[in-house]
Amino acid sequence: MAMIKSDKFNTAKKEVIKLLGKENVLTNKTALLLNCFDGSPVKSLPEAVLEIKDISKLPALIAVLNKHKVPFVPRAAATNHDGGAVAIKGGAILNLNHLDAVEDINIKEGYTLVQCSTVNGNLQKMLDKEGFFYAPDPASREFSTIGGNCALGAGGPKTLKYGATLANVLGTEFILPDGTEIALSKNSQGPDLLSLLLRSEGTLGLIKKLRLKILPKPSFKRTFLAYFPSLTDAMLCVKEIIAAGIIPSALEALDHATLKASESPVEAQALLIIELDGKRTELPKHAKQIESFCKINKAVKLEAAQNEAKRRALWQTRLSAAAALASLGSGIFSLDCAVSRANLPKAIEQISAIFGKYGLRAGIVFHAGDGNLHPNIAFKENNLYELSNIKKAIKEIHQTICALGGTISAEHGIGVEKRAAMAMMFDENTLKIFRKIKTALDPQNVANPDKVLPIASVSEKKASPPQDIIPLIEAVKLANAENKPLNIVGLNTKLKLKKGNILSLKNLNKILDIDKTDYTITIQPSFCMKELEEELKKHNLYLPVPAVKGSIGGVFSAKTIPALKDYVTAIEAVMPDGSFISYGGKYVKNTAGYDLIALMCGARGAYGIVTSLTLRLLPYKAQKSEVLPFKRRLPSDVEFKLKKALDPNNILNPFLFEGTEDENKTP
Repeated sequence: MAMIKSDKFNTAKKEVIKLLGKENVLTNKTALLLNCFDGSPVKSLPEAVLEIKDISKLPALIAVLNKHKVPFVPRAAATNHDGGAVAIKGGAILNLNHLDAVEDINIKEGYTLVQCSTVNGNLQKMLDKEGFFYAPDPASREFSTIGGNCALGAGGPKTLKYGATLANVLGTEFILPDGTEIALSKNSQGPDLLSLLLRSEGTLGLIKKLRLKILPKPSFKRTFLAYFPSLTDAMLCVKEIIAAGIIPSALEALDHATLKASESPVEAQALLIIELDGKRTELPKHAKQIESFCKINKAVKLEAAQNEAKRRALWQTRLSAAAALASLGSGIFSLDCAVSRANLPKAIEQISAIFGKYGLRAGIVFHAGDGNLHPNIAFKENNLYELSNIKKAIKEIHQTICALGGTISAEHGIGVEKRAAMAMMFDENTLKIFRKIKTALDPQNVANPDKVLPIASVSEKKASPPQDIIPLIEAVKLANAENKPLNIVGLNTKLKLKKGNILSLKNLNKILDIDKTDYTITIQPSFCMKELEEELKKHNLYLPVPAVKGSIGGVFSAKTIPALKDYVTAIEAVMPDGSFISYGGKYVKNTAGYDLIALMCGARGAYGIVTSLTLRLLPYKAQKSEVLPFKRRLPSDVEFKLKKALDPNNILNPFLFEGTEDENKTP
């Protein structure tokens, strides 16, 4: 166990006691020991534990700690698996467990206002009485908090149909590392700061309150357990379900090792848990299709729940899987990664081979619909040889996932445990952007320091720009060398720029890839929205946004359709210094590093030039998202800080940060 000796908290102690009261500033050994660990193997003693009982005092407290350069770590349930709630730099643990009030449930407008440490399961029980539910339901929902779910981007079984946590957050009250309090909305103009800040694992500030989307409880549910003779058969079944336009509310899977640990009465290589919800008038047809797909794909046994008690019993197989594996040792390492649906069988095969190579007691639980895997490895704490092998296996698993174009974190975050692996997943240019964001918003490095970003690891990965992007890179580098700012335009339907040094992207108008296995499209930014809709129709694929005037890149950078961001899974971009980055992939969920898609969405080209977007598609028509008017606006203080860090010479679209969005004012 480590402790960083420091006198920093002592310099702030008097002010903190005055603010919180002496009884809420704990420095005794018992308090420190009880707050030195989380759900990971990481342990480190803080200097103090601060009990926060009055939410209104949080901004002032953060300001005091920042002034004295005292590191602080937000902590509530501490159920995370990555060391994110441990004070590895000493300083103060902020115990937020008391901030758990549900302040409002507005049935009419479909939202609830909660404090940061409201327990997910407690909220669900309150909403259930009102006939409503909150969609994100991680396995830890009975004890994990909504704030923690946001910080790590938690999802759960319902992610496939309803989206992960951030897709269900409408607004937030957020405290920056200097104590400044800001209010953010999902539909606000400008970059998607809500997603960028909330999913930063406490390294860019502190969540205070959240306004969450709630939905009426579906009137009908049907749950199936389908056992298959091979993983391939199970995944073919998944493919047919999705291709038929059926989006289950849950599509979970267990491998053979997990079934064996769970003492399954059925001999099978894979299990699918399929749950449908919706209107009673439409689901019987889908239920019959599910039964047909399971039989066609060789299911050796199919069980269907006919009532709520049976449904809960079927789900117990999935909910007890991790505990069953953990019982094989004294604890469990729960990993979290994601690949494209097409690469799921290959990933599972290779990870299983790694388990065998090191003789590990392990199994895999995964969200089959979105490619999110949870390799779970049982261990005995005093077996140093086994722990050494597990460490080697985890590194090889991360290497495997990165080689398959996946992400090392889909809903558990990075924290301490996976920060070195960030250098496997991202090239040095992208890591550099992450560091600039952290420095811009937390120059004192006090907000959950030394998490997320690699400390000593240097990436050897290279992001090579496509040939047609090289002239763009050269133009940006020349603009920097000559200090001649560029006005970036695509089809120019929004800003209508006519003057200044214009750099046009109109020739970046190609579809680069349509993947009918993973239901994705990779497209250049100047492809026309109306033409995109027509092209997708030819493939029986759909993007649930209106075919408005302009380009896909223009709609993304202007954020006139805020929901579009939820369908973007990857971007490539040229940054203001001329460097090229590639972020994301064909996987649905990604919580590795800072959300650069959120940074670029709504930034209007100020932080970088997006040269391609990968979007997930639907194999059926869906209700189209709301379109917001395009408005002229002034950037916020946070946006100015990010601009100064990412584009210190104000090279890209400089008029955005010169008091107006009128390019006629550009010098």
